[in-house]
Amino acid sequence: MRALLALLLMLTTAHAETVLRVVPQADLRVLDPHITAATVTRIYGAMIYDQLFAFDEAMRPHPQMVGAMQVSADKLTYDFTLRDGLAFHNGQKVTSADIIASLPRAAKQDPMMQLMMKRLARMEAVDATHFRLIFTTPYALVEASLAGAGAMMMRAEDIAAAGDKPITSTIGSGPFKFNASLYTPGARIAFDRNPAYVSRTEPVDGMAGAKQVFVDRVEWQIIPDLQTRVSALIKGEVDLLDQLPHDGIQSLAGRKDVVVEESSKLGNMAFLRMNTLQPPFNDVRARRAMALLVDQKDYLSAAFTTDATWWRECFAWLGCGTENGSEVGSEPYRKPNPAEAKRLLAEAGYKGEKIVILTTQEIPLIDGLAQVTADKLRAIGVNVDVQASDWGTLVVRRAKKDPVEKGGWSIFQSGGDIATLAQPATNILIDARCDQNNYVGWPCSDRLETLRTALIEAPSGPKFIEYNKALWDELPSILLGQFKQPVAYRSTVSGLQHGLLLTFWNIHKN
Repeated sequence: MRALLALLLMLTTAHAETVLRVVPQADLRVLDPHITAATVTRIYGAMIYDQLFAFDEAMRPHPQMVGAMQVSADKLTYDFTLRDGLAFHNGQKVTSADIIASLPRAAKQDPMMQLMMKRLARMEAVDATHFRLIFTTPYALVEASLAGAGAMMMRAEDIAAAGDKPITSTIGSGPFKFNASLYTPGARIAFDRNPAYVSRTEPVDGMAGAKQVFVDRVEWQIIPDLQTRVSALIKGEVDLLDQLPHDGIQSLAGRKDVVVEESSKLGNMAFLRMNTLQPPFNDVRARRAMALLVDQKDYLSAAFTTDATWWRECFAWLGCGTENGSEVGSEPYRKPNPAEAKRLLAEAGYKGEKIVILTTQEIPLIDGLAQVTADKLRAIGVNVDVQASDWGTLVVRRAKKDPVEKGGWSIFQSGGDIATLAQPATNILIDARCDQNNYVGWPCSDRLETLRTALIEAPSGPKFIEYNKALWDELPSILLGQFKQPVAYRSTVSGLQHGLLLTFWNIHKN
């Protein structure tokens, strides 16, 4: 009888296991959120690791790992105490030493953290749970900097062991554990619920608040083909499609068993980045030529959908519909002028050299944007080489600063969320620091950085107008228009948040 009861209990437990099956936007090739801004790696990082602060849907920072904070009267000293119950997946307690080791490494891919680190005099681990940040000058964005998407706290020993190389350990302190036994590169990535994770108790809001896991496992299934993804969702073989390509919207229209909605309230900006370290785009005249080729409607309809309810033209560096979303200065680039673009490109010294455009068919929006760029450049006689690869390879390739003949690149297209772009401190498209630690493309302008720093320190309307004009003059990026990114999931799924990243805590699957 006891044996029968034990068998029934085992069968009941196995049957009760809840697995959320997800098709991510791309394959996970980099396991270190400190060294890449790739969204899929940051989503992975948010599952495995934890953060000191976290953003809600309105991009306001809230304590996450921090239990208490004190700020000195002169705003130069910040004392933080870690909350109770923080532990890594191997049972080791999270300490101040881990935080002190993580912060400078996390800053390498986060522009706002880098601004914070420049103002930081020193960091101190006062004791195991109490650490201190001491600044040379007041910095109003300390909490927001510590809430950045790449600000994941890791074990000090893993950081020390990795040195300048990517971290390959998957031991974090977050609500999920990486399941190495089920990991099949290019096919499946699995995350198990961390039963030892101690959640906050505040209401969930974006990345902030409670991180309660209501499924036993999240499995990412890599399915590059769009129709295969959509078919798997319709059949119930998967539960959620992250970043549903817009071509798939019509296939799911009218289905009561599938929900299609915007992944974020503010939307996203499509953009083009040029390698400004190498010819021809190290010359501002070549960048202006590229801007004069752009017709945003062509890009948006090709990359997303001909249904304009999912996109709009937008010439605001900080996003249309945001508090500081000015389009001042964009007037010369509202209408394409191919003849003038060809003249400027020749004036910049272009003589038929190969222009390499990076793309991937794993993410249709990137490939759609890339093909439009290629067509427009070829139309004015440019020697274009579109080089396609899987997303993981592209992420590694776009970090190369070399000329194209040595494996470098000329142009890369993608999209960024308006929630992040809406502030000059977090907008990677306008970050023009000359230390080459800014976003791929590495534009350098002391003029732009002086204006950006002034806005961060003391925002004002006139300063934004001046800054917008300067951005359109120097063109650290090319804006391709604003779009809404859909996510699709089965009606059996509930609790999906719409914050900075797709998260898998607080999700129920019936």
